[in-house]
Amino acid sequence: MPEIAFLVGDVAEASNDNHERLPAAFRAAGWGVTTLPHEAVRMQSGRVRLGDHDPQRFQLVWLVGFGPAASFLDRMQLLRLVDQRRFVNAVDPLVHLHAKTAWTSRMPETHVSNDPQLLADIVDGGGDWVVKPTAGSFGRDVWRLTPGAYARQLLARLIGDTGRYCMLQRFVPGIEAGEKRTLVAGGRLIGTYLRRPEFRPEFRPEFRAEFRANLATGGAAERATLTPAEHGLVEEIATELDLAGIGFAAIDTVYPYLMEVNVANPGGLGTMATLYGADFSPAVVDALLGRGRNATRVQ
Repeated sequence: MPEIAFLVGDVAEASNDNHERLPAAFRAAGWGVTTLPHEAVRMQSGRVRLGDHDPQRFQLVWLVGFGPAASFLDRMQLLRLVDQRRFVNAVDPLVHLHAKTAWTSRMPETHVSNDPQLLADIVDGGGDWVVKPTAGSFGRDVWRLTPGAYARQLLARLIGDTGRYCMLQRFVPGIEAGEKRTLVAGGRLIGTYLRRPEFRPEFRPEFRAEFRANLATGGAAERATLTPAEHGLVEEIATELDLAGIGFAAIDTVYPYLMEVNVANPGGLGTMATLYGADFSPAVVDALLGRGRNATRVQ
């Protein structure tokens, strides 16, 4: 019986049910499933261990999320010593391609800095902008900005004393109608839905609004299909992800732009199950087991 290990975070804090849905799909496909916390990664006598297990026991290893921030780099350095062909999402691309900055060539005009003055000067140059933390998630602290003193105040607040980096992007008018999220696995497109944003002037109305397309922060979901042009864009990115070593991801688009790629623990399977009345998890498993680089070693 082939076996897969899932490394998962705190279930009570999970933003989706991937930690339940995906292991269940592998069990249904006849796999043995072991679920461990991220903190189970360790080294013993010079060999990396997943809890009490040798990683070689598992045909596949799936990191569901990044785990605790304080130990992130230590765990990634240990996992980098394991045969990367065993990972659904290999360590190097997991770290690099989850970053918003990895995809700026396909995004709207983008600036990244931890200098609020520099970003404010760009906003004052004219037009509508969106600012968000580069390391943020779940749609938090995503604001639409226009020139003025209040934009400067917001940028100063977001960066604060921590000096965290923020990304400033040209506002894409089409996002008001929503962005399309497509889940991909093994280079294949699994399913698509539309995420409509909720606009919330929660900080100061002069900032225009905080808008949230993420369902965890108030957005709404609808059924959707990709146009031929959108399909071509998403398929190109899905192929690029698979070749880089990313087996499962979510691709968010407002054509012709890519808005974000989530490779850590993308939500969407539960949403699509509700919208379409079908479980897409078995399709994810089928795509991964048919994946070119896994096909020769997974029996």
